[in-house]
Amino acid sequence: MRYLKLIICFLMLLICNEELLAQYEIKIEIEGSKDTALILGHYYLDKTYALDTAKNVKNTYTFKSKDKKLESGIYFLSDLKGRFVEIMIQNETKIKLKTKDENWNKYMEVKSSSKEMKAYFDYMKHSEEINSRFKELEKKNLSKEEFNKELKVLSDENDKMKNQFINQYPQHLLSKVFNATKPIIIPEFEMPTKEDGTADSLEWNAKRWYYYKNHYFDNIDLSCAGLLRTPKMVFYETYNRYWNDVMKYERVDTIINYAHNVIAKSKDSKGMKRFLIHNISERYLQSPYMGHDAIYVNMMKTYYETGIADWVSPSDMEKNIERAHKWENLLLGKQVPDLACMDSAEVWHTTKTCQQDFKILLFWSPGCGHCSVEVPKISKLYKEKKDAYSFEVYAINTESDLEAWKKFINEKELQWINLNGLVANYDWREYFDVEKTPVMFILDKDNKIVAKNVPADNLENILKLLKEGQFKY
Repeated sequence: MRYLKLIICFLMLLICNEELLAQYEIKIEIEGSKDTALILGHYYLDKTYALDTAKNVKNTYTFKSKDKKLESGIYFLSDLKGRFVEIMIQNETKIKLKTKDENWNKYMEVKSSSKEMKAYFDYMKHSEEINSRFKELEKKNLSKEEFNKELKVLSDENDKMKNQFINQYPQHLLSKVFNATKPIIIPEFEMPTKEDGTADSLEWNAKRWYYYKNHYFDNIDLSCAGLLRTPKMVFYETYNRYWNDVMKYERVDTIINYAHNVIAKSKDSKGMKRFLIHNISERYLQSPYMGHDAIYVNMMKTYYETGIADWVSPSDMEKNIERAHKWENLLLGKQVPDLACMDSAEVWHTTKTCQQDFKILLFWSPGCGHCSVEVPKISKLYKEKKDAYSFEVYAINTESDLEAWKKFINEKELQWINLNGLVANYDWREYFDVEKTPVMFILDKDNKIVAKNVPADNLENILKLLKEGQFKY
């Protein structure tokens, strides 16, 4: 008898451990279901992901995992034909649902003790009622005036229902979703006037734009990581528009300040903070705009080098920090050391002897396909406009095939300073981060970088702006 009690206790302990180990369990009974399986998935930014599948066992589907945790967000249960129902998860680990196959949303019942889940489906049922009334409204033969009048009634009722939900459940993820989709209301600024008394519409628009830019995220709770796992129109499209459109023409230092302000809004949300730091860093690592590398460098120094980005693996951390340190020396406005190399006649040339206003360091190779297109275009501009824009080109060969280098110079009649990069006063490949060709840096008389990686077709325009003092960075 004693051994029997021990065995029973042991089995009970195993059962309890199994329950404790379960990270999530979602059980849904669908009366009359004919589907063989359901899929559990979730939204993330602009995509959807399948997480789990469950077989039909007596019209009941059970999703269960001991290893994965369901982070806050909007999830969906879908059959293999694409029919689905969304469920909103906040802190739940065990969810029990019941519905009918004819209409999953309409007949959904929450059998578990989740208040958040019950509040969500209560709202969804009321919302579906309004949608049904809207569909009936579309079928009616009404005049445009009558249709708009009844539509406004439905719209007002829907807005009232949303506001009531927000007021009753301010911390509910659905409330965060409702707020996130609200537009920014710009206040009515008084029209400023110029010295002559006329309206200054430019200043007025500038004030409106400044307000919009500074209050862009007022309705989006960036401390709520659950917004990351919502349909793309809720969070991601609005978030993306901020960097792609609102920040598009801002100066680098302005973007850096706003980036830090946005990240600070994530507060103690590790999930959102991780997303923001990673996304902004990668966004400006890959930016095609000149000077945006300074934003990436700042992000690395602020969040990676200080250990704030503690989710990054040691190898990736080391690689990113090393790249940031290298790029820091190549930012616009940075002064580079004088470079000295030999030409084909073994005569030394150095950038410090250049008498022109600007000097172009062009790292290239005759075997590079892109170089074979870009170099002749730059050469043509050099021959025609060298004195007009007061610039010299130091073209540094990056490869060891000197015969191919000399042949290319002769065939293309390259009349600038052609240098053999195999012999130099320092490791330019390491310093200028030359991993591919062509690579271009435009320096001023003091060897400060004033532009870089300019396409050949845009080089004349940049030189013209530099000559006129209009190119700012």
